[in-house]
Amino acid sequence: MNEENSIGKINKLAFWPAVIALVVFVIAGIVNTQAVGNAMTKILSVIANYFGAYINILSLVFLILAAVIIIGKYGDVIIGGKDAKPDYSMPTWCAMSICSGIGTGLLFWAIGEPIFHYMQTPTAIGQAQTRTAGIFAVAQAMWDWSFIQYAMYAVCGAAFAVLCFNKGKSLSISSIVECVTNKKIPWLNTLVTCLVIFCLMGATANSMGVGLMQIGAGLETVFGIAQSPIVWILIAAFVSTIFILSCVSGIGKGLKIISSICMYFFIFLLIFVFIFGNTPFIGKITSEAIGFIIDHWGTQTMLMNAMAPKDTWFSEWSVMYWNSFIMYAPIIGMFLARMGKGRTIRTFMLVQVLVPSVFCIIWIGIFGGQTIFLQTSGTLDVWNAVQTSGMQATVFQILGSLPGSKIITVLFLCTITLSFCTLADPMASVASTLSVDGLSADDEPPKKQKVLVGIILAAVACTLVISGGTTAIKGMINLNGLLQSVVMILCAVAFFKSGKKEDNEHVD
Repeated sequence: MNEENSIGKINKLAFWPAVIALVVFVIAGIVNTQAVGNAMTKILSVIANYFGAYINILSLVFLILAAVIIIGKYGDVIIGGKDAKPDYSMPTWCAMSICSGIGTGLLFWAIGEPIFHYMQTPTAIGQAQTRTAGIFAVAQAMWDWSFIQYAMYAVCGAAFAVLCFNKGKSLSISSIVECVTNKKIPWLNTLVTCLVIFCLMGATANSMGVGLMQIGAGLETVFGIAQSPIVWILIAAFVSTIFILSCVSGIGKGLKIISSICMYFFIFLLIFVFIFGNTPFIGKITSEAIGFIIDHWGTQTMLMNAMAPKDTWFSEWSVMYWNSFIMYAPIIGMFLARMGKGRTIRTFMLVQVLVPSVFCIIWIGIFGGQTIFLQTSGTLDVWNAVQTSGMQATVFQILGSLPGSKIITVLFLCTITLSFCTLADPMASVASTLSVDGLSADDEPPKKQKVLVGIILAAVACTLVISGGTTAIKGMINLNGLLQSVVMILCAVAFFKSGKKEDNEHVD
């Protein structure tokens, strides 16, 4: 079969081995959850201690690379060439950029992460449960969910954008590998693509599993529906139907509509909590947390446990976060690249880094600030609730402390569902794109492949929740993040290599 006839065909050597490997891993986790969980925990510890410095430095480097691209001459390159026109308006583009990278994680950890940092402050910062600890807690959560991850996504996205729209390459990992090596190496392309599909589907299924538990906790709080396997299956069926239909309809239809609706919910919740929470406290701690970031962003990125070996904070938070973002970076970058046509690289980078980062900082300042206020004022013992009821249930207790708690909790639950779909949609789309040969950035993968990927993701997510296997997958993500760092580095090399040629062609 020639190359032209292979376009649009499933790459069976990359897709099915990745799916089989994921299923085998999940089954192993179900059969022997404790053993697999212990092994993954040990792997996480090894990665943090031996490769944590590498992960931290790499994260900082990509933040610097993003700044270099924005400031330097590469930023003048127009994605798709000088005659290319944008497919999306700026507001729509911003909404899709925010929603596609957030998922349900920010909704819960904006509330939950600050309380952990406040009660279990790293040794380098000082005593827990102090004023400094409170400011650090909100500031660290802001930093964890902002500039570092979006710089990674944007650099990878810029590489795919230039290669696909300006150089006419296919939207695939193979294009990155071929750009860096200057030749086609079929077996290497297949191996790297298989690894990326495995990482993507494992991470997405785990995120979906956590999302199912979050929605289940919300239903139990609002409607008294006890969480059970049947409830999780019904939630998975409902949500997966929405995101599969959205994914099948294409990026310009389904995701565009859901992202726009989701943004209205986000904005309403932000305004509501800011007004009806403790507004003065929220304003003060948000302001001081931003000041803390300005003074300490390098330390916040690189913080470890030198001369404090018993402190495991760095392995449980920063290294784990950077690893998970690295794992997603090439994948989300592929998706973001499709929305950049007609914009300059500089505009692309600014939108992909600044817009979601500023949004996340505001969101965490308001929700995280309110959480710290409840804990320190004695209004609600948030930490005790986390220890006794878990983070999923505690979030709804925090919302329950606000006026009109029933209404706001229902709206929050709706936002979780929509946000869940805005992550699952692009991830299913990218997984489908990766598993199909020869697609350009303007092409959509076959609908049947999107449906197949969506069903597999939903089934694995449901299995993980019911079996309690999310811990094993979480450990696997950290291992895969280390491996995926090589792909992320290749993306950066490919951008500067292809961007230099494009810049030379751009100059008259």
